[in-house]
Amino acid sequence: MHGPLSGLRTRLKRAVALARFFSRFPAPLCVAGALALPVSSAFAQSCRVLDPELQSAYQGGCKDGLANGQGVARGMAEYRGAFRAGKKHGPGVKTWPWGDWYEGEFAEDRKQGQGFYAWSPQGAWAGQSYRGGFAADRREGEGTYAWADGSRYRGRWERDWPLDAIEPALLARLQAQARADTEARVAIAQVGAQVCRALPVGISEREWIRGRVESVLGDAILVRITASGNIPLTLNNAAVAPGASIWDTVSAAWQLCP
Repeated sequence: MHGPLSGLRTRLKRAVALARFFSRFPAPLCVAGALALPVSSAFAQSCRVLDPELQSAYQGGCKDGLANGQGVARGMAEYRGAFRAGKKHGPGVKTWPWGDWYEGEFAEDRKQGQGFYAWSPQGAWAGQSYRGGFAADRREGEGTYAWADGSRYRGRWERDWPLDAIEPALLARLQAQARADTEARVAIAQVGAQVCRALPVGISEREWIRGRVESVLGDAILVRITASGNIPLTLNNAAVAPGASIWDTVSAAWQLCP
């Protein structure tokens, strides 16, 4: 029997599926003091940058001991652009070591205004991107989400939620992706998890590396490498060797390897 309650359940299931996908941004986009990184005394005493992902080095304008004007800051991520009172403010580009990047406007350390965010070409969301409005680090106003195969959702957004209708085939894809995303987070995003992944060597060969998850920050994990094979490898511009700690994303082909 199909009645009002049946229709409500269907709408609720659809809403949950959408929430799992559309409310998800790689967590480094919205870090607010959750990451503690070592800061050199010279950097701390000269000109401060308040973004916890940018605590290793800074070059650029300075006012009252805080980054101000145009500058370049580095840490777990890198940012090139405008600062005001130690915060990203104005146009700029921020990149993460696993390949994600954002170019657009910032206000008070958050994405605000028009911008473009692209996911890493090597992760589970390879080839996906969003271009449009942002408000307080969330998609807001008109925007377009694109997939690698050319599929697109164009429409209005409010607090990271799409407001316009989505085609059934696209909705089914989003639901499947949300399930895979959730499973990966639960299995891998745990401090102490033993993980491994394959890295390409040449055109067709692959070399497996192993490691232990040391830290979790949203969709990002810090993996301490325990085994790297016999071929020199790099991951996210870092040399892969036993003892090295490398930031990567949960979605970047990592799997449990007890």
